Amino acid sequence: MDKAKILIVDDLVENLYSLEQIIEKEDREIISATSGNEALKLARKHEFALVITDVQMPEMNGFEFVEIFRSRKTTQNVPVIFATAINKEKEYVIKGYSEGAVDYLYKPLDPDIVSAKVDIFVTLYNQKRALEQQYQELCALNQLKNKFLGIAAHDIRNPLAIIEFYSKSLLKELGPILNDPTKIQELENIFISTKFAQNLVNDFLDISKMESGNIELEEEMVNVHHFLESNILFNQVFASKKNINLIGEIEVDGLEAAFDKNKMNQVLNNLITNAIKFSHQDTTIHLKAQKKGDYLLLSIEDEGQGIPEKEITHLFDPFAKTSVKSTAGEKSTGLGLMIVKKIVDAHMAEITVTSKVGTGSCFNIKLPIKTLEPTEAASTKTNGQEIHATDEKLNIVVVDDDILMRTLSEVVFSKIGGNITMLEDGEALLDQVDSIGPDLIFTDINMPGISGYDLAKQIRDKGIDIPIFGLTGLVNDEVQALSKKSGIDGVYEKPPVENLLKHLISQIYEERLA
Repeated sequence: MDKAKILIVDDLVENLYSLEQIIEKEDREIISATSGNEALKLARKHEFALVITDVQMPEMNGFEFVEIFRSRKTTQNVPVIFATAINKEKEYVIKGYSEGAVDYLYKPLDPDIVSAKVDIFVTLYNQKRALEQQYQELCALNQLKNKFLGIAAHDIRNPLAIIEFYSKSLLKELGPILNDPTKIQELENIFISTKFAQNLVNDFLDISKMESGNIELEEEMVNVHHFLESNILFNQVFASKKNINLIGEIEVDGLEAAFDKNKMNQVLNNLITNAIKFSHQDTTIHLKAQKKGDYLLLSIEDEGQGIPEKEITHLFDPFAKTSVKSTAGEKSTGLGLMIVKKIVDAHMAEITVTSKVGTGSCFNIKLPIKTLEPTEAASTKTNGQEIHATDEKLNIVVVDDDILMRTLSEVVFSKIGGNITMLEDGEALLDQVDSIGPDLIFTDINMPGISGYDLAKQIRDKGIDIPIFGLTGLVNDEVQALSKKSGIDGVYEKPPVENLLKHLISQIYEERLA
């Protein structure tokens, strides 16, 4: 590291020389000034570990100099020591400390005391710089770790998605006709294990994104009653497998509030899934909601096993697991509640837990009710016209270098209709784009040769103005920014979901009719 710099200020050159002789050492650089104005100019050019200034000086005294020096953001935390031969009265000492001084020395200076005190401040300054350097190195390592985790997760998600899709298809198609329960159970084991692995990867990705910076919320005005009812219907499917009744007690008719719908869905899904996981069959889970003042109060209350009091304080720690066991052998990553806490905190909300062993647990969320100004972009109306599906078939192009992912995508896309063209790289699309005449393009982002970003840019450069969507195993802020810059209209995680595709295509039909 560079030497620590010390600024000494005195209008008498002999005093500066004397002080420099006392505090000079190899690990520091002494810079002197004969006036407050000169010292302020030097403070713009250098970073100082310590300032020692005389009080009684012409033009600008030491108090005035320190007041200005301390008012600047870059120097407000630099320690200052006053040294004086005249202003020894208590009122001047108090004024010195009130201006931000850390010490007050009297002339003639005691060399041993002055040297010892300066040594302490230089040591503290060097320790602070060392900690800052270590912090920067740790941040760089953390970013590298998150990047590696993202790449690894991206590469893992593709094969997991394929296994999950085909095991689910086999269960659906062969389940009703197989007479061998063992074979059906084996298929279910494959499907369940794959889902657990996917959830683990997703949790790691969520943590990676959250540790990379602040969580970016995509807030929108949400009808709270409809939002909660939809969530109950979704989770009742899983609750029914254990004959658990999921009851909504929603007392917020007509309430609309602004929050990130997807992330709050993630919060509720996680809490309700945990309630199901640790509850016995034939019990009930209550999702309650009410408006109280400027807050929306949500609670998920179960009739499960409860959590020991000493374990509650660690529930939101990473990889936290309690002594309570799931009632049907369900697995847990130990990351879900940590993600819940981070999302809740990002909404400036609070989450608390009450629990009693043998009775059950209740997770409570206190969410501030926010509103957003309506915008034209948020409007979903089309001049009062009702949108009807047409018989027109869209030319849809899917570009992916992974043959297994292309095969899976072809199965999914075939369910939504349209003329589907599957291509293995961006060069193939650029060669055929005029003959195909695509209405809609889905492209993998990370491809050898021409990446999805480059492909979209080259298509835009041709003057082709059609919807282009990116598909990738990892969606983060960097991917979103690069996609937008290259002309991609939106980027989504692999594998493409049927309902999402239908929604995107429906939007295209609506735009054409409008």
